[in-house]
Amino acid sequence: MAKSKSYQNNLIESLKDPTEAAEYLNAALEDGETEVFLLALRDVVDSYGGIGKLAASTSLNRESLYRMLSTKGNPEFFSLSTVLDAVGFRLAVEPKAAGIPKAQSAVSKIVLHASIAHVKEPAATYALAADTESRAKAAVSVRTTEDKDVGTLTFDFSAGALVLQVTGDIPLKRVQDVEIQTRDGKILSGEVSFEGKNRLVLLRQKRIFPKDISQITLSIVE
Repeated sequence: MAKSKSYQNNLIESLKDPTEAAEYLNAALEDGETEVFLLALRDVVDSYGGIGKLAASTSLNRESLYRMLSTKGNPEFFSLSTVLDAVGFRLAVEPKAAGIPKAQSAVSKIVLHASIAHVKEPAATYALAADTESRAKAAVSVRTTEDKDVGTLTFDFSAGALVLQVTGDIPLKRVQDVEIQTRDGKILSGEVSFEGKNRLVLLRQKRIFPKDISQITLSIVE
């Protein structure tokens, strides 16, 4: 379907903005069809001033440009690069996978140790738990390698989650993931979710209890 005159005029006007033109060309490239990209490039050339102006500013003649920017166009690399350069753009290569950072953020580790000595809690806490061994699965204190108390480790029966309630100096919102070592040598890992009120959910849907954990390693994004 041919574009209406008013639509085409509005399009050409919008493509005078380099950012809009770049997005337009990139969208045409993502389509994967040469014809689509060349027609999009022709629109950008029109916003630049048309084939006549382009011919005057490059080593290419009008006839070559008309053929090149048509549905049957098959430009050589030099010709395509020349046209893009004339209208203010260039060819570039980027990583195919989306979201790949240009520079990796620095990550540091905080190692915490779970103490066997349970933190005393009201008896009502245990009454809510269906498991008869709930007292053995109660909160335990968590300390750094420098023996600083940083919080308590509990199992939230209602949410089915292992939770670190932080009371010490840990940059909660910069915690990225966790590695948990159990007392029988198992290693568990996962992403951490910050739920406010100094509450970090370390694991979900896994019945791993505080008494079974010996060490927690948090990855902190700097």
